[in-house]
Amino acid sequence: MSQKDKYQLTFYSKIVNGRKYNLCQSSPGDYAVLSFLGSIDKIDGEALIYDLDACISRHINVSDGYLSDPVEYMTIGYEYPNVNINDVLSIPMSDLKELLQEWLAYID
Repeated sequence: MSQKDKYQLTFYSKIVNGRKYNLCQSSPGDYAVLSFLGSIDKIDGEALIYDLDACISRHINVSDGYLSDPVEYMTIGYEYPNVNINDVLSIPMSDLKELLQEWLAYID
């Protein structure tokens, strides 16, 4: 099972005025906060994966969390071995890394 399916997410594209938008939709509930993936582009996704890899390989938090313009409205905190998202959801770093990889493969 993919992480996308595990966390009840749907990836889809929409064309508005000739411009393509990649979106991530979640089912209502605990995993709804993960819809933030829709605002992550390739560069930001790779940066977040880099941070997660560093945390996972060193078994520590490499920083307090992830900060970037597309997710400035959110708090993404590292709490090895988990990631705390907006104090709503705590998921394993490895799951978020795989979700990001699935998202980047989709938008590529």
